[in-house]
Amino acid sequence: MDSLTNKHFENMSIHADSIMPLIRQRLSSGQNIKGLGFQGVSMMPMLRQGKDTVELAPLPKKLKKYDLPLYSGPNGKYVMHRIVDVKDGAYICLGDNTYHYEKVSGDKMVAVVCAFTRNGKRVSVDNRGYRLYCRVWVFLYPVRKLIKRVEWGVMRRLRKLLKGE
Repeated sequence: MDSLTNKHFENMSIHADSIMPLIRQRLSSGQNIKGLGFQGVSMMPMLRQGKDTVELAPLPKKLKKYDLPLYSGPNGKYVMHRIVDVKDGAYICLGDNTYHYEKVSGDKMVAVVCAFTRNGKRVSVDNRGYRLYCRVWVFLYPVRKLIKRVEWGVMRRLRKLLKGE
């Protein structure tokens, strides 16, 4: 009988709720969790579903702006969105591909992304290029939101034209 290898687990999907106790246990013992896939497009273009993986680290004493935590969202699902501000003891988070802020309390935080793998290459959150990306992407949020609103308006008008309204 063959022994199990990582090859046996490629493209395997496991719901976060089923492995979260194991993840929390490993994090509480100071271990990182490597090679985790994720579902969703809220962190595009930085993280691509089905292509990239993340490495989670235990929470530091204090999270800061531009950190990318994993936290429990209001609907009970686990979310990875960037911290764009810290106000009144809460973290203001925003997905790189979303346009709505979320206010998240510290007790909802589970872990923080310390690296991600893209095209087989590990990228640390300490990488200068990554840090620059974070600052520029957050800075450009108002412009990105304006462009998206114009795009939505154009698409809405096109749909009306195509329907003959």
